[in-house]
Amino acid sequence: MAGLGFTTQSALADGKIDPALWKLTDEDSVVWLFGTVHAQDPDLQWRTEKIKQAFASADSFYMEAPVADATPETMVPLLQKYAFNTSGTPFYEQLTPDDRANFVRALNSLGIPEEAMKNFDNLRPWFTAVTLAGVQMQAEGLNPEAGVDKALWEEAKAAGKELGYLETLEQQLRIFGNMTPQEDMAMFNSSMVQMVEDTDMLDQLFTYWKTGQIEKLATLMNASFDGQDRIKTALLDDRNADWSEKIEDIMRGSGTVFIAVGAGHLGGDQSLQWYLERLGYEVVRQ
Repeated sequence: MAGLGFTTQSALADGKIDPALWKLTDEDSVVWLFGTVHAQDPDLQWRTEKIKQAFASADSFYMEAPVADATPETMVPLLQKYAFNTSGTPFYEQLTPDDRANFVRALNSLGIPEEAMKNFDNLRPWFTAVTLAGVQMQAEGLNPEAGVDKALWEEAKAAGKELGYLETLEQQLRIFGNMTPQEDMAMFNSSMVQMVEDTDMLDQLFTYWKTGQIEKLATLMNASFDGQDRIKTALLDDRNADWSEKIEDIMRGSGTVFIAVGAGHLGGDQSLQWYLERLGYEVVRQ
């Protein structure tokens, strides 16, 4: 759920709205590739004419995974498998004093008392971090229902476009579920520090997103994985490689397809475009 993010009011202040869009073509196929954020202020008008025209031209719409159609019946078994702590020992009992203090600071920043820590007894560290990030979004008036991918999915469904996705929900959750306990805890600790100390980074990320400065966005996002190279590879690079092969399959067909993925996948040394270019496609920024 890397590549996932949200945009804040302060991120809307500067710069022209022009989210990044790419195009690849062959003799009978067009693929539009659009970088998104997964939750934001519902009032942000991010659809430029360029994006509107590209989306309207598409017969099909693809996103990362069928998150927009997820139900409790599909999600609960997956969360039980990959997100629940089955050890019998709450993970926070294994935190160092400094890391526990950061956890408490993050809770308090959300108006949650330290005593509520026990509410996370049955969760793994990574899912606790994701849960708290969701609480933070709600506290700032941000809404996953207003996320770009979700909005486009619903619009595509209403327009009768063919719908598809690049990976399943289980494939997405398995990336987190397969982390070692050490990696899981490292990701959690890093998230807690970022939540209370690096809040300006989020504003900067989404200023870069809305103004189409994708390489600056990727540089900033990659820095958040400092010391977590294997997790970065699993969340970004490996998925980009897999997705490029799926897009190659799409290009072997015909028609016009609009694909929306988290903007973090579209910049950096091993971006999705880089993998597509290795497969022989020219990916042109629009």
